[in-house]
Amino acid sequence: MALSMRQEGIKQVPWFSLAEWHQVYKQVYSNNVNEQNKGYEMLLVWQARIPKLPVGVDCTLAIMQVCARDREWTPKINNGELPISYENDLCLMYSTTIMRLLNHISNIGHTKQTSLFQIAKQLNIPEWIVNLRHDTAHGHELPSIGVLRIAINILLVWLHKQYWAVEEAKRMEEYLIKKSVKEVQETEEVQDFDDLIELWTSVSLYIHAGYHLVLNVPDLQLKETLQDLRSYAISLLKENSEDMENDIDNYIETANDDIKKDKKYTLETARIVLLSEISRFLNKKSIPGKKDIVCNTLLSSEVFLPSKNMLAIFSKNTENELEKNVLPLDMVEFWKDIIFLLCEKDFMEVLIVKLLELVNNNEVSEEKKLLASLWISSISYSFLKLDIAHSICRTLEYHLEKMQKKLPSKAFELKVKEEVDHIYPHLKCVLWFNLSDTVLSCLTDIKFISKLILNINEFSLKFIVPILELLSSKIDNKSKQLLLNLMNVSIMVPLDKNDINSIECEKIFTLSDLKDDEYLVDTNKVEDEILHFLADKKIRNNYWNFAVATHNWAESPIGLLPWQNDGLEFVNPLNMIVQKYDVSVLDSEILPGIIDMKNVKIHGRINWNNVLRKKKRLKRKQDRRNRNIIMNKALETLKKQK
Repeated sequence: MALSMRQEGIKQVPWFSLAEWHQVYKQVYSNNVNEQNKGYEMLLVWQARIPKLPVGVDCTLAIMQVCARDREWTPKINNGELPISYENDLCLMYSTTIMRLLNHISNIGHTKQTSLFQIAKQLNIPEWIVNLRHDTAHGHELPSIGVLRIAINILLVWLHKQYWAVEEAKRMEEYLIKKSVKEVQETEEVQDFDDLIELWTSVSLYIHAGYHLVLNVPDLQLKETLQDLRSYAISLLKENSEDMENDIDNYIETANDDIKKDKKYTLETARIVLLSEISRFLNKKSIPGKKDIVCNTLLSSEVFLPSKNMLAIFSKNTENELEKNVLPLDMVEFWKDIIFLLCEKDFMEVLIVKLLELVNNNEVSEEKKLLASLWISSISYSFLKLDIAHSICRTLEYHLEKMQKKLPSKAFELKVKEEVDHIYPHLKCVLWFNLSDTVLSCLTDIKFISKLILNINEFSLKFIVPILELLSSKIDNKSKQLLLNLMNVSIMVPLDKNDINSIECEKIFTLSDLKDDEYLVDTNKVEDEILHFLADKKIRNNYWNFAVATHNWAESPIGLLPWQNDGLEFVNPLNMIVQKYDVSVLDSEILPGIIDMKNVKIHGRINWNNVLRKKKRLKRKQDRRNRNIIMNKALETLKKQK
């Protein structure tokens, strides 16, 4: 019969969290005396918070108290620092603790027997411990200190089995169930967004293939899904839902008009309604890790990072465009509404970080790395265009204010866009963000960009140019070209001497440059001179390279430096003494409050069927397969027309 606080009817608990309860439990049943003392101190804190502790905690506190006192006094009694009478005091404390514990447990649960011996038998407490209590209350002498220590350790084990382990199992079950429910909810949220993206992608693919009406779509399952979506949108309009109308003002008006006027249901209308639903999802604040969910879903899409065969959907000259380090314009146009949404809802920084992680992941294919780097480039150029637009916007505002003129917001933005396209024609095909948007802080942060440069690979050069332009601390063209040249050298990319955009700059010298230069250097002589810098003139392995005399060895990693001899002295590690008792000590001596946990069994009571919820997960997997079938049909239809 467990000493559960639920059986005791106690609603208040003295611990602030499950983590605190679990920590105290581990400390109380630790063989480390220091840890046990910390557990005892925390039990005292619990008693200060709530004087009427749960029975299991109260009994544990009493045992910890007498054991701590025993461990403190016994060494001093043995050394003669305390009189022998202190041992009798310990016997009194042990006897009182055992008596109180048995009195406590005889008053809980459904123990209605009048005899304490019968209660102890029902609760699996040894009969001789009940006799100790009887001798304490009615005998002429107290039991010996050794017997009392054995009894108190047995009762500590009994408390572990009947209170701490049971409560631990219950709390663990509650935690796992809550965690499972949370994971199921998160999985459902991920699946919902995944379904929305796949439906939106499928509809957009049919539009790209030339289909206009939902009625003409060859996929019956998609038609039924879109009809359900239309019914859902109509129900929202009838309820005068403001949520849907406030999500995407520039998109939803047309869709609402089509739905209200009962026109023929077009794919464009369905696409806009799906876009509004995606926006509603992005607005939800109750979804943990929402930004990661959205970006991971996008990066796993077959159309956002397509294979070579899939790229043919967007362009016939895909290879030429990729060689020029640009994404196909049709592909950027296809995804622009989603990109605008992510920018509006503050998801772009997470998307860029995710794309960078993909570029630096060695397990990802070269094709995906290239596409990810080009997406970073496309997005960075869009923010560069926005940064230029902001600059032109300020200038135009100044001139209009000086002339005492005022333009409507749409006309003003159109004027700024025309000015940007005129001055920077190479940015004309780049996505145009709203003037109200802001440039991502990470793309202007010198620390973030420095990390990009220090961790470059062959794909970094695809997107680093627009990012360098966005730096808050502007650098001149000459320094910028030097930096790009250095990046080319560091990733072993040959410099393009015919590049008309490159400017004259100092050459970056390498060993091959020295040999090819008109001022030839005798490298053998240089190596002989460097060899004199070694202390013992010994090359220890083939991986060492000769360093120049001006090399700063103070910045080298810790290890054997070239001028050092082999005889190095090392500092021996400190020997730390930890008060922890091994099994042999536990078997041979009686230590108060120290028990052998290998003999203590914990029986969990977790219902794993309730935790795993297998049936619901199988249903979600079936829904997922249906969504995949819809998008695959859309892709096949589009491929046939190409």
